[in-house]
Amino acid sequence: MSKPLSVVHSRSGIGFLVPAMCAMALLAGCGGSPPRTASPPVPPTSVDQAAPADDPVAPQPRDWSGPVPIARLVAAAEASHPTRAAIAAAHAAAAALVRQAGAWDNPELELSLGRTRPRVDDLERDQPYGGSLSQRLNWWGKRNARVAAARAQQQVAEAEAQVALLGLRADVRRAAILYAAAIDAATQAAEDARIAAELAVMTETRAAAGEADRSSVARAKLEATTSALHRDARRREAATALAVLRTWCDPALPDTLVVADAFTDAMAVTDAASLAQAAERHPQLRALAEVAAAAEATITAEREARLPDLTIGIFADREAEKDTYGATLGFEVPLWNRNESGIAAAEAAQAQARATTRAERLRLQRDLAEALGAVQTAQGEATALREQAAPMADEAIRLRTTAFQTGDASLADLLEARRAANAVRAELRDARRRAALALVDLGLAVGDPTVGLAPAEAPRP
Repeated sequence: MSKPLSVVHSRSGIGFLVPAMCAMALLAGCGGSPPRTASPPVPPTSVDQAAPADDPVAPQPRDWSGPVPIARLVAAAEASHPTRAAIAAAHAAAAALVRQAGAWDNPELELSLGRTRPRVDDLERDQPYGGSLSQRLNWWGKRNARVAAARAQQQVAEAEAQVALLGLRADVRRAAILYAAAIDAATQAAEDARIAAELAVMTETRAAAGEADRSSVARAKLEATTSALHRDARRREAATALAVLRTWCDPALPDTLVVADAFTDAMAVTDAASLAQAAERHPQLRALAEVAAAAEATITAEREARLPDLTIGIFADREAEKDTYGATLGFEVPLWNRNESGIAAAEAAQAQARATTRAERLRLQRDLAEALGAVQTAQGEATALREQAAPMADEAIRLRTTAFQTGDASLADLLEARRAANAVRAELRDARRRAALALVDLGLAVGDPTVGLAPAEAPRP
């Protein structure tokens, strides 16, 4: 800072300094912050998230009875998952940075106390003292640009919150689909184990009557044992999937939870043109656009930062025979630092944001093409298995079972038919699961987490 320009007067009494300091502080405080536009509202915090872990008032339990649509599970996750608290904290931090950007610099108060040692014998010693008060004033354009840059970061936080919510919804949908698929597999495995056990009992009865040999009994028992092992494994997989779903939604999810709309036999709308248009409104692209806009605002703020600030002040000193007071006016001389580095860094950040946006758009296009192909493939496979292969497999089992009961077919023929039917059912379950998961990926690619979901029902307590 250059040497302040001083206007000096001499008068009796240092009492002028104190009221002058008060006036300076009042003048600096009256400037206030420039008017702020309304910032995006912070999403309300749910009861589950707002209450601390040791809060004696527990949140009201939810009703998970009956078939539960995925939309309710997603809503529960949004209300209670820590992602919501992180979003609220990010909003609060961005709003605080806006307020900080509009804050005035604090005034600087300096007090001095000294002692003179005269070099002439007839002069008395003295203890001069004094003080000064200065206030740094930013140019309005510089200050407003700084506030605008902070508000741009606030918009970035809002857009990134939507991206986080999109990812949360997709993760909950995946967990619900995997749980529903595991329940279907466990149910089918339990039915297979029951039939295998009945077949083993039937074979033993026929062997006792001399209508079957011991090898047939052994094969039937082996089939029953293997089916029981598969049933227990599928049950453990279902329990694991439910435990994962509980970490997303609610620890109180019941063991008998039924997901209503995890799978659908209807072909999803997969119009490539409309999906591509929806992808252009993807929250991730919006977030990157806000990052580029924030970089532009930062460039403006860095350029405005080159303008020198003014520093005004008053001072007063008292010596043995005189009192001195005055005013000062100072400003920076941009000789050594013109903020070229700050401007260059902001411009590089803007270029990086634009390049990242182009790369992200290409990635979303790839994800859209892959997800769309996966949806069409899995849904077509599921339709063919459901309408063609599954009825034929069920008919084969029915015919072989009847023939086995009448003695016209061997146990090996019946077991072969059952294995073929089980393979068809497993392929159908896998195709439906892949189709549902591909719809989740499609929703991520277009930025719409409700792709393929039925309309949400009215909320329950």
